[in-house]
Amino acid sequence: MSVQERFVELWTDYLEGDLEEAGLTALQELLAADDALVQQAADMFQTHRLLGLVTAEQFDSQEEFIRETLARLPANENDFSTQVMSKITNTVSTGTVQLPPSGRKTNTRSMVAVLLGGLALGAFAFLSVAHQSGDEGAGETIALAPSASQVRMASSSHAKFFGELAPPIGASLVPQREYVLMSGMVEVKFPAGASAIMEGPAVFHISSDESLALDVGRCSVHAPDGAEGFRVDTPNSRIVDRGTRFAVNVSESTETDVQVIEGAADIYDVDRDGHVDRRPSSETRLVIGEAKRFAKTGVDLTDSIPFDASSYRRSLPDRVVSYEATVGPDGGAENLVSVTVQRGGQMDEILVDDLIPAQVTYFHSATASAFLCGKATLPEPRVSVAADHSLVSGVINPPGSREALTESPVMEGDNKTPGMAIGFERAVVNGPGADVVLFDLQTFVNPPDGDPFHVSPLVFREGLRSHTISKYDLTMESPESLNLTDFHVHFFDETPDSLAKLNSLNTRAHQQAINFRGLAVGIDLSDLGYAEGEAVSGLFIQDALDDPHHVDPVFIGGLPEVK
Repeated sequence: MSVQERFVELWTDYLEGDLEEAGLTALQELLAADDALVQQAADMFQTHRLLGLVTAEQFDSQEEFIRETLARLPANENDFSTQVMSKITNTVSTGTVQLPPSGRKTNTRSMVAVLLGGLALGAFAFLSVAHQSGDEGAGETIALAPSASQVRMASSSHAKFFGELAPPIGASLVPQREYVLMSGMVEVKFPAGASAIMEGPAVFHISSDESLALDVGRCSVHAPDGAEGFRVDTPNSRIVDRGTRFAVNVSESTETDVQVIEGAADIYDVDRDGHVDRRPSSETRLVIGEAKRFAKTGVDLTDSIPFDASSYRRSLPDRVVSYEATVGPDGGAENLVSVTVQRGGQMDEILVDDLIPAQVTYFHSATASAFLCGKATLPEPRVSVAADHSLVSGVINPPGSREALTESPVMEGDNKTPGMAIGFERAVVNGPGADVVLFDLQTFVNPPDGDPFHVSPLVFREGLRSHTISKYDLTMESPESLNLTDFHVHFFDETPDSLAKLNSLNTRAHQQAINFRGLAVGIDLSDLGYAEGEAVSGLFIQDALDDPHHVDPVFIGGLPEVK
């Protein structure tokens, strides 16, 4: 095992809390002997911190050793750790940095010193734009981009960023700003036509209108005609497009895997100072069906790895992407106008009048609660609120079960199944992606991913099953989830154990005084076992009873067939 490999092994074990005393001694000896390893240790430490891989207890009990290691770094504005610390500083300024709970008392003074030091370094890095120059003909420096950027967020799926909400679709991404994608996926579009899909966890930034820097994580790049020459910079490599689709995976130890799906790509070495080696001996060309691993900075090692076409992601998952609504008197969203969904990889904006309406055909509860929402005065019949276009009216808080149904719901007799059934105005045909869309109203004290619920066939047969949805496509954290207009909730004092009683029992109207947002999720009939092309006339919905909060469906509609 080389010195470099031994260092990576020891330092990774240390950051993850697995290093024994003997290993710690060996690590200290390696760091004392090689300043380059100190720099790499800082890089890896900051990445671990950003991705939440270092616990508060580890930071508290071992911070002295880390502080001594970081103290040996030169005060250089181009230092990688300075850039990352400036990212942390931006997060600290919003008051959103949270450390995992620990039974140990944190040394607050030293933590403040570390964060204030990061603030100073971040300000210096922001105000200083340094340029390095390499040997003539030997290489070039990865330069900072201009302040303006035409690079935009094209789409996202369940994306969660460290210390911030995901940028809205269409938003311009700030050049040189570190984005830490904790989970989910985002697609970024570049002005010449190239696109890159990042999969969390990943740390990346936009280095220019024609390049992306990936410090750690996975990305899939498509550079169509007109976008040739697009590049991805990693800590130890530069990948230059030659008319291709390729996938890049950067490990925490900076090993870079490149898989070429179409066309070709040229890969160049990058040293610790950011110089790109343009000498022919440094260049590696990969063509369709080839894959290689490029070793850590400072290690002269390139290995062929098995080609894996599945490592490339051509699009984000099928999902509800966004929706539009009319604006109520208070500025909140009121009536659904259209919904944009991705089905079979294709985007489709569907007007509300083209959706297949659904009506509540069965309801049974064993307790009294708030089961209706809408205006102060309800229409007749009351359950018609479930079929209108309003995002603040519907049959809400349906009863449920912890366990999803495994047989047909009982909707007659004495032992009725808790929940509600819906019937579509015309049958919904199972196609690619979502076939039904459900909108839910949610407040900030409720689960941010949406209230889990079970959806089941009305009549079970072999091959059919229930499906539990626990995470919505548009959540409380999605920029595409709209704030809703005010509405009233109608409380029952008696138990509505039938649809007739839901329509007739006395209710008390209460105007909501807190803000709600409209969440949305697509239901794929294939998840219930229906065959492609099969027509479905209705569904059964139950809350999952995982917590005191219940699902509040305010609009359910079937999607028209994909043309």
